[in-house]
Amino acid sequence: MKLPIHVKEIEVFYDGRCGMCCTFHEWVQAQERAFVIQMIPYQSEHAKDVFPGLSELDPAREMVVRTWEGDIYRGAEAWVWCLYSCANYRGIAQRLAGPMMLPLAMRACRLLAANRRGLSKVFFRKKDQEVRKTLHQMKAPRCVDDVCEKDQDEWREELMR
Repeated sequence: MKLPIHVKEIEVFYDGRCGMCCTFHEWVQAQERAFVIQMIPYQSEHAKDVFPGLSELDPAREMVVRTWEGDIYRGAEAWVWCLYSCANYRGIAQRLAGPMMLPLAMRACRLLAANRRGLSKVFFRKKDQEVRKTLHQMKAPRCVDDVCEKDQDEWREELMR
């Protein structure tokens, strides 16, 4: 993935109902800008007006970025673009966009995206005391020699409670 040196603007279409997505949006907006970034919840009327074909890209599944030139990026590449818009994180974004790191970023992004609703419910929409209580109520998996028996579906179900 190649990030251009000169960028005018990007539009970021994110899930405005997702706590993790909204927290990321707030963090990005608080950073010093390298270029203009418009963060738009994909559910909004504004999103439908400025990007009529957005729903075909399944923005509920992963974040979508559209550059000023009309290029579209999704998932990890969209997250990299958001970091690239932050003046203090451009170097990190360039490293993540490289051929060695981008596949790793894609895997991490898929993992987060697959679990974002549960993570949002636990971490991004509750007070610290509630998070602590929820985590303490979760049953620890049975582990023998550093191998745990709990599978991902059981973990996800507990997280969603």
